[in-house]
Amino acid sequence: MDGRGTPRPDAISNNKANNVVTPRILQTRRLGVGTAQTPATRRRRSSARPLVEIATTAAAQRLQLSLFARVYAVSGVLLALAIAYLVVAAQATQDAYVLSQLKDRNAQLQAEQQSLRYQSASLHGPAQTAQEAAATGMQRTASYVTVTSQPVALDLQRPIGPAEPNHGPAWQRALAAVLGSRDVAAAQP
Repeated sequence: MDGRGTPRPDAISNNKANNVVTPRILQTRRLGVGTAQTPATRRRRSSARPLVEIATTAAAQRLQLSLFARVYAVSGVLLALAIAYLVVAAQATQDAYVLSQLKDRNAQLQAEQQSLRYQSASLHGPAQTAQEAAATGMQRTASYVTVTSQPVALDLQRPIGPAEPNHGPAWQRALAAVLGSRDVAAAQP
């Protein structure tokens, strides 16, 4: 083919399988060889048929359903969706009702707790304690007794830390351990 899209005479073969004439070739032959070609414009597909319609048509062709069967199937799906929506809405309403009841019960229990705290504070107050003590015969005394100090056997002059080891003879240490006194060991020459 040359640059204009016309076949060259030496390229034409006698094989009928290769001699396919398309509508585009026929149009070129009708318009003539020497005319200027207009740039090809793209054709846009019409968006008149929505994607859902195309899908349902393809599904219907595969399932081989009639128009009434397709209508019943779509109606069934819509009915199932409506029932599912109603079930979810009913469950949400029931949950909201239970939540409201629980909030009311919580407020009631908090009010009861406050009442019990007030009763407990009034039962254990100083005036109530004094009244109960007087009813059982107890009396408050006005005199207070101070505790006297007692001597403590503590040597503050003694150094802090462990005591010095005893380097005396072993028989004196054994005797002091049996008798429990250091004085015995010190009294021995």
